[in-house]
Amino acid sequence: MPVFVLVHGLGMSHRYFAGLQSELDAYGETHVLDLPGFGGTPKPGRTLSIGDYADVIAEAMDAAQLSSCTLIGHSMGAQFVTELALRRPDLAAQVVLIGPVTDPGHASAFSHTLSLGLDTLLERPRTTLLAAGAYARCGLAWYFNELPVMLKYRLDRRLPLVTRPVLILRGTLDPIARRDWCARLADASRQSRLVEIPGQAHAAHRAGAAAVAAAITRFIDEHPRASALTTAPSNDLTSPRRVTTVQYTGRPQSRSAHTPGQISLTAGDWQARAHLIPHRPEAHAATEAGADERAVPVFVLIHGIGMSHRYLKRLGEQLSAHGRVVLLDLPGAGRTRTPTAKMPNAAKAEIIGDLLDEMGVSSCVVIGHSMGVQSATELALERPGLVSQLVLIGAAVDARRRTVPQQALTLTVNNVLEKSSLNFIQFTDMLRCGPRWYVAELDVAMNYPLEERLPLVEQPVLILRGSRDLVAGSAWSRALADTAVDGELVEVEGAFHGVHHSAAEAVTASITSFMTSSEDRFDEPEAA
Repeated sequence: MPVFVLVHGLGMSHRYFAGLQSELDAYGETHVLDLPGFGGTPKPGRTLSIGDYADVIAEAMDAAQLSSCTLIGHSMGAQFVTELALRRPDLAAQVVLIGPVTDPGHASAFSHTLSLGLDTLLERPRTTLLAAGAYARCGLAWYFNELPVMLKYRLDRRLPLVTRPVLILRGTLDPIARRDWCARLADASRQSRLVEIPGQAHAAHRAGAAAVAAAITRFIDEHPRASALTTAPSNDLTSPRRVTTVQYTGRPQSRSAHTPGQISLTAGDWQARAHLIPHRPEAHAATEAGADERAVPVFVLIHGIGMSHRYLKRLGEQLSAHGRVVLLDLPGAGRTRTPTAKMPNAAKAEIIGDLLDEMGVSSCVVIGHSMGVQSATELALERPGLVSQLVLIGAAVDARRRTVPQQALTLTVNNVLEKSSLNFIQFTDMLRCGPRWYVAELDVAMNYPLEERLPLVEQPVLILRGSRDLVAGSAWSRALADTAVDGELVEVEGAFHGVHHSAAEAVTASITSFMTSSEDRFDEPEAA
């Protein structure tokens, strides 16, 4: 039986969902929340972030022993359930966003107030009176305290990272969640459907409760086994309203190809390839050569934008003295097929995970370089049982320099200072990549909030940079290490952004030392 968790928006309360809850009661179990400061609940002593609200909801669901629920959020509540699905995917089976906010093109307080006033004229009088009563209980002070939080939250950047199916609902008359905005959200989501409720405004779930409930229950029926979506999202939706640009067809439609030293996986127009370097123990470790190869570490190296496995080969050769090495070519890199549409980092992480599954890898140390740290981070989040430790080299993109001109300038200056052998590899790889795919990849990378995603990683994290790296600055790298749950920063003296190439031995030594120290921390007995 489905379990529905309904989350109100700014200023509202559980009463706003009475009609929809009544409709959904006939289909499953329903839970409706009053969030802190709303519906007469005590007001916190500080401003709450979207993440704070998500944590509160998670605590309430844990207390009620709920999991794998259909999360339904209206207006600002759409932000809460999106963040909850990212932080606690175990709590979400599907995510439903009704009248989601806030369109970055209309994110000023004035614009929102104007749209809200227009919506008031379009709603039924009973809905307007109910909203007025909820605002009165909330109080203007708390409303305006939390309004900037709602206006600043980038739902368009967070929603594409959600791995669960997403249903976006709006009334055709809604002046707040406009059609173009909702269509963009659906287009950017990995697996989504956009449904419009005719003749309804922002509170479509009230006057249009029956139609909204019907849309939700149909959506659930089409996703009967949401637990499988972490590895193979369903591809059987048939509604013409469904808008999806990136979808992963999963292993049943995938093809793998094996050649000596290589394994390829193709899914639709996505293709990823692994180049394998076997374990090659150093001469002084020859006594260990007879050890079970399954016990040695597996290192998975993920390149950055425009590059290929060749860019990390020197580091891979060094690491092969300590374990088996997997050098990747992501879709569109090296000689793999170039996709027709851009791929979010979460989608890259998914096909990497499936490729490693195909190879029989059950645990690995994941190493990403430059913009490859984004896909590496997503892999650690999506597959925590697969990734034992995470190494981010020259982590990009610095939040304070997240514009194309700034990145182009720092990369150009850095490349002038790099070794010519590395520049040659970079130049030829970029020629193979081509300008269209490079621009598509750049757009994905520039919109990825590494500073928000990395703190969610539970594995030990090593942030590694060359002391003269102009792309991944010292302050930015230190901030990443500090925000990680178990983070460490190492700087290699005198090296630039290509520290993995110019100082491969030092980087290898840092990685193996980090692995040992993090494993020792796990083995330490807890204090009595």
